Amino acid sequence: MNTQIKQKDMSLILKEIYNDKGGIQDFLINIPIRLKEIAVPVMFKKNNFVIVKGEKAEYAYFILKGSVSVQSDFLDGNVYQFSNLGEGSVISDLEVLSGKFINAATAIALEDTVALRVPISDFADELRKTPEFLYYVSTSMARKMFRSSYERGRNLYRVGMYKVAVYLTKYVEITGFQQGRSKILKRREEIAKEIGISIRTVNRAICALKEDKVVSIEKGKIIINEKQYAELLDLAEYGID
Repeated sequence: MNTQIKQKDMSLILKEIYNDKGGIQDFLINIPIRLKEIAVPVMFKKNNFVIVKGEKAEYAYFILKGSVSVQSDFLDGNVYQFSNLGEGSVISDLEVLSGKFINAATAIALEDTVALRVPISDFADELRKTPEFLYYVSTSMARKMFRSSYERGRNLYRVGMYKVAVYLTKYVEITGFQQGRSKILKRREEIAKEIGISIRTVNRAICALKEDKVVSIEKGKIIINEKQYAELLDLAEYGID
């Protein structure tokens, strides 16, 4: 999953990172010397997996450059993005502190990402032996989880809005317009089941689309005219802000 790049090239990359006067220096200071001595620098190319949910946690990673997306799949079949981790982040802290040593989520590189990799056993051992390191990792994880929890509802709402917009555009593509407009004959329950989200999410999405005048409601049915259809296409293509 990670790329072992040429020693010469990695040395240049690390030199550039270590000479950076930004926050990465504070991050490096908090990594115990023993871990830095055994750490192996690795690069994850864009769109490559860093860790995969459900697999045994073998390594901990200290991100020096780049960013990764943390995702997880749910029973409803959807895959949700929890958060992004950037420079100065630790991967596998939750797995170790929970004592589970199984990856709780999947992490994918959003860009070419450089990290220091250490065996999970050494990482766990250092947490047990060094209170300062334990405190640093714990507070970092708490901040990460707070940010994730704070954003999660908003992210799920955007996912629901996007799915409804895509569904409506496809429905209109199939049924076409009659006198410049299309009536969605499907019930909300049917829409929810077909796209894999709750009825509540469907209702919230439709209410929001109605407020934005992207759809109309007549006698409980969703109505879309040609102008609204064009706006829905934009939402379906570029996503929900």
